[in-house]
Amino acid sequence: MATAALCGLASAAPAFAQGGGTEVGEIVVTGSRIQRPNLEATQPLLVISSERIEAKGQTNLAEAINDSPSSGVPINPIGDQGGFGTGRNYVNLLNLGTNRTLTLVNGRRFVGSNAASLFTGTGAGGQVDLNGIPTGLVNRTERVFGTGGAVYGSDAIGGVVNIITRTRYEGFEVNGQFGMSEYGDAEEYRARVIGGLNFLDDRLNIMGSYEYNKTEALAFTDRSVTNRQIAFSNNPLNTGPADLIAGSILIQNRRIPELTAGGLPARTGGTALSGILTIADPNSPGGRIAAQFDRAGNLVPFQTGTFYQTSIASGGDGVNLAKLSSLRSPLDRHVASGFATFEVTPKVRLKAEVFFSRVEAEEPFNQPIYNASVFGGNSAALRMSTSNPFLSAQAKAAILAQPTALPADTASPGDRIFFLNRASSDIGNNKTNAEGDLYRGVLLAEGDLELLGRDFNWDVSVNRGQSKGSFSAPSIVQARFLLAIDAVRDSTGAIVCRDAAARAAGCAPLNLFGEGAPSKAALDYVGVQFRSDYQIDQTVYQANFGGSLADLPAGALGFNVGYEFRKEESDFQPNQPQRDGVGRSAAIAALSGSFDTTEYYGELSVPVFGGDFSFIGLQGLEVEGAYRYIDNSQAGDDTSWSYGLRWKPINDLTIRGTQSRSFRAPAITEVYLPKSTSFTQATDPCDSRNINSGPNPTARKANCAAAFTALGLPATYALVSNIQSFTVEGATSGNPDLENEIAEQWTLGFVYQPSFIPKLALTFDFVNVKLTKAIVNFNLTSILSTCYDSNAYPSTVCNRFQRGNAASGAQAGQILGRDQAAGIDGPQSGFVNAGFTNFQGFTVGLDWNLELATIRGFDRFGGGDPGTLDFNLDLFSVRQQETSVNGFGTDLNRDVNEIGNAEWQWKLESAYTRGPFSAIWTFNYIGESKFNNDFTIETRTPLTVDAYMRHDLVFSYDFAEMIGSPMGLKNMRARLSIENLTDQPPPLGSTLPLGTYDVLGRYYKLGVTARF
Repeated sequence: MATAALCGLASAAPAFAQGGGTEVGEIVVTGSRIQRPNLEATQPLLVISSERIEAKGQTNLAEAINDSPSSGVPINPIGDQGGFGTGRNYVNLLNLGTNRTLTLVNGRRFVGSNAASLFTGTGAGGQVDLNGIPTGLVNRTERVFGTGGAVYGSDAIGGVVNIITRTRYEGFEVNGQFGMSEYGDAEEYRARVIGGLNFLDDRLNIMGSYEYNKTEALAFTDRSVTNRQIAFSNNPLNTGPADLIAGSILIQNRRIPELTAGGLPARTGGTALSGILTIADPNSPGGRIAAQFDRAGNLVPFQTGTFYQTSIASGGDGVNLAKLSSLRSPLDRHVASGFATFEVTPKVRLKAEVFFSRVEAEEPFNQPIYNASVFGGNSAALRMSTSNPFLSAQAKAAILAQPTALPADTASPGDRIFFLNRASSDIGNNKTNAEGDLYRGVLLAEGDLELLGRDFNWDVSVNRGQSKGSFSAPSIVQARFLLAIDAVRDSTGAIVCRDAAARAAGCAPLNLFGEGAPSKAALDYVGVQFRSDYQIDQTVYQANFGGSLADLPAGALGFNVGYEFRKEESDFQPNQPQRDGVGRSAAIAALSGSFDTTEYYGELSVPVFGGDFSFIGLQGLEVEGAYRYIDNSQAGDDTSWSYGLRWKPINDLTIRGTQSRSFRAPAITEVYLPKSTSFTQATDPCDSRNINSGPNPTARKANCAAAFTALGLPATYALVSNIQSFTVEGATSGNPDLENEIAEQWTLGFVYQPSFIPKLALTFDFVNVKLTKAIVNFNLTSILSTCYDSNAYPSTVCNRFQRGNAASGAQAGQILGRDQAAGIDGPQSGFVNAGFTNFQGFTVGLDWNLELATIRGFDRFGGGDPGTLDFNLDLFSVRQQETSVNGFGTDLNRDVNEIGNAEWQWKLESAYTRGPFSAIWTFNYIGESKFNNDFTIETRTPLTVDAYMRHDLVFSYDFAEMIGSPMGLKNMRARLSIENLTDQPPPLGSTLPLGTYDVLGRYYKLGVTARF
């Protein structure tokens, strides 16, 4: 059985093409375009074979890749996804961002599926959705870390994922698999067919596959660990900042006590629970209890639960977010692919690749529209009157009978004003539906030639891909909503909208008193369907020429030179309601943009020592280098380079290292996002509560004093900044002046294969990445921090906002929102080259294939072959992970050992094979992790979550000998997979963010594969 192998072993066995069964003489290893005789590489290389993917029943390549500890928290259908990212599967090597992982297929770019919008939840870029790549015709998946830009171009900051398909296949295969959790839910289905034939005396091979994969939905309420609604909240026992009592503690059964699904009436629009209206307490004669609207529109008792702070109570009848959150989005995948190889002559081959996929996904549970005191603007609590004809007689009487009289409704004598807090999931639930189609075709001509007595290879290709689809979600028209809730009775006694013009235009009155109260007519009137269509086009022309320049004493001097032209186009078109901003959020603008890049590159591999030309301590030494020149129509000229070496001081040991400069070109969203309205809150450094804190308190205080003086205010002005509690209108936009992100990278490691222990390999690789000029979306908090925490005040970033001067009255010192009449633009956020990220970590690998017959005592086991054991250890340790958005480090976020970035993670796979039977046991370990490195015993408890251990077990059996060969059957293999064997839940309090720990629980998969 093939095992996943870290780092391409220096004396790896020859590679074989699946299906054809013929040995490959020269191959290309990810991280280089120079053909080599084996899987040698100077950089850390992780190989996952298709046999292992198939043996474990992994239905999506994302599962296999994310199974490795060195793959960071991915974007996948687990948990909440951005409105324009539902159902996506993106890889995140080293946790440096999905847009900083380059994904290739057969060494060539694959069209991305990330819509050009701010609201994808993934970061702008050309991320490849692995939903669109089939598993059936994959030969192996290779990954390199911390290098790749000089060989492949943009995006290889965290590394490169290269999915390598089979080159030839003859036969027919069918596969079926069903999965279900311990709890009888989360079903998953897969059906797959693969076929291939040879023609024209085996000169032409055509193969293809089709697979269908479906996963069912889960809500937070479907698992106890998420249904418990664990959250941090203010500690009522805390007495101050130096009492050694944590200011925040974990509570369970979190509820939002200020609102309900049916409506919570209140005295004012404030957040105090004491303002909730009351009714007579049925369980306490003479007492009173808070009231809520039931489904019939009557007021009934409301339990506030144990209140801790605004929007957080434990228990009670407040809104339960578990009922409004998706744990897993359902996904339907249709994936088809076809490959053709035609041998024109023994030296010239024509190849074609075709991919098609259709993906449908839904975020089945999402938060609704809110109107509550804990929000502002259009989402604030609603001002209502007891004159509203939808109010039941019981409710009206109870409201009028409040012990403390409510404000009079001046428009309706005898009636009173109250405020309604409501989570209206029966009106606008924001459930997103996504659908997408992907097309990709590659035409390739390649060959070998002999020139001047030397062997060369060449290829030319054209690669065309398109990804398009839509996202849709129900919402409301805010203007119509306000008209519809203002209901009165007409002369006939019918309930109608008050506004006559609105009535004439079809306004239907909206009843908000009780969950499910709105009529269909009212829902149709206030409702609107948001829909956004996207299309991404990619065109790549590429040519390579390589081979051997000369024969050196240690081997051939290898080289490759190449040319690449790539054009990327993206179009994002919200429908008119979204462009008009008729809902509760800001208007979403359309976006169209493109760029092209012309790139020239070259590689050289120089064997200095090796083979017959070796000495003590120099059994092998090879130096290689790569260089790429980039001419990007948007970002301009740039270069990327790398160099590395492999040194064998002894035959059993290879020491290797690389130094490189990689880059990420600005994405279309980051450049072309049109100026759009934004509403923002922020932390204001000059607020009197913050002015003496921050990373540089002395500079902050001095800079704020200078700012106040320039406004005509006292230098010691005690500002209470409104921006920390209320939003202001501003704008955000792309930046046509963006430059490439730059990553300086180096790796250093070794491969040790002791000759005295056959088929054992130990590997170690250290990876260092320093990313500068990182493209960040500068929000107002970052802008303010950069302005006032800098030693160089005022900087140009301070021009992105304005404060009111001394003559502004109540606005003195405040961050001003957009005021067109006054010529004030409001805060201007957007993309800039400002941030940096520093990463350091290392991987450790062990691969050992042990034939038990070679062990004394096992050679007579059962009178036959005792079988083999395979051990594969993949360990990953993060030593440094820190990010600054503003680039000064004043906002430095240190993520090492936080949840999702555990300091120690490892996976041990142990496989036993004997004849037709095999078993694989996988043990995953994630070390103890912190919630946040900034927390202390004074701020929060607990500070950490426990280490996490998960076990998976797979059994498979080959029935070929048992059933013979009916209808040409060559092989039939059945497998049973049990994931999370012990049903291990995530550590307490660690379920958010999702993606680090398993939340589905014990899961069973049963599959059968038949080959003909």
